[in-house]
Amino acid sequence: MAVTSSSASSVRKPALSPSRIAIYLECAVKYRYIYLDKLGRFYMKARAGYSFGSSLHHVLQKFHLGGGELSSHEMIESLRLNWISAGYQNLEQERNQKELGVRILQSYHTAFQEGAQKRAETIAVEKTLNYDMGRFRLTGRLDRIDRLQDGTIEVVDYKSGRLDITKEEVASDLAMSCYQLLLAHTYPGAQVQATIYCLQSGASASVSMSRQELDSFEQDLIHLGEQILDTDYMAIQPVRLSICPDCDFLSRCEKFWRSEQLTEGAA
Repeated sequence: MAVTSSSASSVRKPALSPSRIAIYLECAVKYRYIYLDKLGRFYMKARAGYSFGSSLHHVLQKFHLGGGELSSHEMIESLRLNWISAGYQNLEQERNQKELGVRILQSYHTAFQEGAQKRAETIAVEKTLNYDMGRFRLTGRLDRIDRLQDGTIEVVDYKSGRLDITKEEVASDLAMSCYQLLLAHTYPGAQVQATIYCLQSGASASVSMSRQELDSFEQDLIHLGEQILDTDYMAIQPVRLSICPDCDFLSRCEKFWRSEQLTEGAA
C-alpha cells in the first residue's frame, strides 16, 4: 500500500476520511443521508462553532505559511477579512465570538514569539494526505505538519472550543490516529506524533504511536472501512439514539417513525 495524492487508481476508489468514518460509527442512517442520498444541503444547518473554528483556521494558515512573520495586528485584520458569519444566533453572539477570536490570536502570537528559540519547522498547513488501503483510500486534511528538532513529524490539530486536553483523549481520538497513519506512510522512517492544541487556553497534549500500534490500527481500519463499504444501507431503518435530539436529520427520521406507527395501527 502506498501514499498517493493524485494517482488515477486511487481517485477511482471510495475515499474515507476520519469525519466520514466517525459519522458511520455514530449512525449508519446518518451516513446514508449525507454520503449516499446527498441530503446534507437540505438538512444540515450552519453552526456557530464551525464558523468560528474555520475563521481562526484561515488566519493560522496564513500565519504559518508566512513563517510566523505576521504581526498581531495583521492577524486580527486577517480575522476580520476571513470572518464567517453563518450560524450565529444573533449579532451579540457573533460580536462576542469575534472578540474572543481577537483575544485568542493575540495570545497565540505572544506564545509563538516567546517560543521562537525552540519552535518546530512548519512544513505544511491545511494539507490533504491520501493513503491507498486496498478497497478504499484513507484521506485526511491536516491543520499543520511540523518537523521537530529531533526529526519527529508532528500533526497539530487546532480545537477552538476546548479549554483542556489530555494525552488519553488524544490517544483515543480517531482522527489523530488516522493522521499519524497518514504521516507514517508519507514520511517513511520518521517517528510521528499527534498534538491537539486548545486555542482558547493554549493547553496541548501529544501522543506518539509506535510502529506496532500503527500496524494494528491500520488493520482495524481496513476491516472497518470494508464494513462501511459492504453495509446494505437501504436495509437499515432509523432507530432512536442518544444523539438524535441534536441531529440535523431528526425531522426526517421522525417522519419515518410516524409512518411506521400508522402502519402498525392499520395492521
